[in-house]
This record gives sequence, C-alpha cells and structure tokens, in this order.
Amino acid sequence: MTGPPRRDAGRPRGATVVSAVLAAVRAELAETGFEGLSVERVARRAEVNKTSVYRRWPTREALVAAAMEGLLEEFGDSPDTGSLRGDLLALAAPIADLAARPDGVALLRAALATTARGDLGGAALQRAGDGHSASSLAERARARGEWRPGVDPQQAIFTLVGAIIHRTLLEQAGPTGEWLEGLVDIVHRGIRADP
Repeated sequence: MTGPPRRDAGRPRGATVVSAVLAAVRAELAETGFEGLSVERVARRAEVNKTSVYRRWPTREALVAAAMEGLLEEFGDSPDTGSLRGDLLALAAPIADLAARPDGVALLRAALATTARGDLGGAALQRAGDGHSASSLAERARARGEWRPGVDPQQAIFTLVGAIIHRTLLEQAGPTGEWLEGLVDIVHRGIRADP
C-alpha cells in the first residue's frame, strides 16, 4: 500500500515534525472539535507516523496542550507602551486575535473541555495569563506610579482573558476592537492608582 511520503522518513525528527503535527492538531480541532480529535488523523494530516506522535504526546490532551502552548509562545511578553492602559491593550489584543480565529476558538473549546476533567489543556490555557507577563506589566506600571497597591497582577490579567473567552465561546461574538478597548478601560479603571 502506498501513501504520501512521511515527513519524518529519511531525515532527523525535530522542529519540522513538531510544527507539522501541531498545525494538524489545530486544523483537526477546527473541523472536529476535541471529542472528534483522532491521533491517527493528526498523524495522517501531518504526514508522519502515528508512533512519532504518540512518542511526544501520549494523549489527545497532551496534543491540545502542546498546540495551545505553541500559539501562546508567539505572544511573548507584553510590550512596554509607556502607559498601563496601552500595556493592557497590547497584552489583550493578540489573545483577542487568537479567539477570533477558527483554530483559536477550537483550541479554547478543547482546552476548556480538557480542563473540566483536570487534564493538560488547563495548564496551556493558564499560560494566556501567566505570572511572568502579568508581573512584568505590573512592575512597569508600579514604576510609573500607575498600579494601585494591593491589586493582584495575575487576577487582573485573568479578568481580561476570561472576558475574552466568555465573549468568544459563550456569547459567540467576536472580540472586536471597540469591544476590546471598552473591556481594557473597565479593567484599567479598576487597577490604576488613584490620581
């Protein structure tokens, strides 16, 4: 039986295979959702042997977590815009962009489905408001005198992330620019230092 040549045939396994598999996971999730996600179909779409997939990611939950991690790594640290409001908007905008994409919606749904069972998707979902980004944003704002004492940076960021997820998954509406700016304004008013 012949089929398409495997990406991992005749060359070292590495970033190319990982990239192909994670792209296949996102595409499969967008088509089938988490419940329909099949490691065999992911391997076929990525043109790799399914044992290569199982070796790195032994469960569907691990695949979802890796796919989410891959997207979240693109965000990096929130840039220093010179103002707390600007920093909050710069942090929230890529998350809103992700939530507006079909593969982003599929990943969010899958991460939430796996989180409900206590699996790996929750760890990846938490990266969207990880402590490093939140604390560096807060440190900059404190240095400028903009951060109100006693406000937990991670809680503030989770407020943003949670509202974006709510808007996308429960309201089934896009986190548009105007809506996102309104959300950032609400969070900003709640955490900024009194003038």
